[in-house]
Amino acid sequence: MSALEDEVAQQLRVFGFARVPQAAAAVIDDLGRAFDRVMDLPAGDAPAERVTKFDALTEMPELGLIAESEWVRAVCGALFERKFQVIASDANLLVGDSYWHSDGFYDTPFLRFVLYLEATTHDTGALRFLPGSHRADNGWLGDPTRHVIRHREDLGLEGGGVPGVVVESQPGDVIVFDTNVLHSAWHGSMRRQLAFNCVGEPVTETEQRDTRRYFLNRYVSGSVPIG
Repeated sequence: MSALEDEVAQQLRVFGFARVPQAAAAVIDDLGRAFDRVMDLPAGDAPAERVTKFDALTEMPELGLIAESEWVRAVCGALFERKFQVIASDANLLVGDSYWHSDGFYDTPFLRFVLYLEATTHDTGALRFLPGSHRADNGWLGDPTRHVIRHREDLGLEGGGVPGVVVESQPGDVIVFDTNVLHSAWHGSMRRQLAFNCVGEPVTETEQRDTRRYFLNRYVSGSVPIG
């Protein structure tokens, strides 16, 4: 594992998120064309709400080049310490804000790899995170998480005022995060996002149960957060 991949793995363990600059730069133009092909959105007015295409990897071999890359394998190997599998993928046309949330708090770690086809900034819908909130041993379970989710009522803050870390990105960057970490996006209009989720091959009963529940939450229940 290179120094960069080791640093990414360490950031994921400690903070719950990392940005890998220009990791998808070589295929970003191909990904843009593939997104437009797969989504096949009608011309004219922009949609008023999010549009999602599930299982994007089956129709986008261009995204598979990222999912199968050596650096993704190295990061997943370091985090899961075993073989891993891609459990979900999606293409999203995102519209508006995403409120503070985690993608369900699991005992089993899941990683989500996200890239945007447009630049994202503090004022245009960049992902933001609360460092360390993926770890139960950091005291985030229970009231601290509830206070963040109820930020207006409990903290007197608008969502964009919660002091998280904003991870701005350029086309070609990849953002990876533990899906337990609290994250959101604010002030954004329309932006194109591609993503896939990975998990270590489940061994224990808890891991098998969490993996089934995670899959069902994304594909069956309609619980598909912006992150």
